[in-house]
Amino acid sequence: MPRLPNLDQLDIPDAKLSAYLLAPSHPEGGPKARFLARFGFTFASPDILRQALFAHATANDIEAQRNTAFGAVFEVRGPLPSPDGRNPVVVVVWMIEHGASYPRLLTLVP
Repeated sequence: MPRLPNLDQLDIPDAKLSAYLLAPSHPEGGPKARFLARFGFTFASPDILRQALFAHATANDIEAQRNTAFGAVFEVRGPLPSPDGRNPVVVVVWMIEHGASYPRLLTLVP
């Protein structure tokens, strides 16, 4: 499959990083934050994860795509460039909402 469309317009909201993926106390994001911390990602440096997610999206093809009532959902699997260099393989889920042209980060699955 191809890469995500409009990679130059990826939307990775600050709150998705700091209040979810890097927040150990978040009920759903906590396990993901602990997983990411094992590879050197920290709450104090969300831009490192942002850059890694951008690199992940540009380096890996779409593995699965489905349409929902809200828009098209894309799953991208591949190594996530990490601060410690171990680069775990993860699935990053993106959505292009109806009426939008850019992918927005939904979640990361270890």
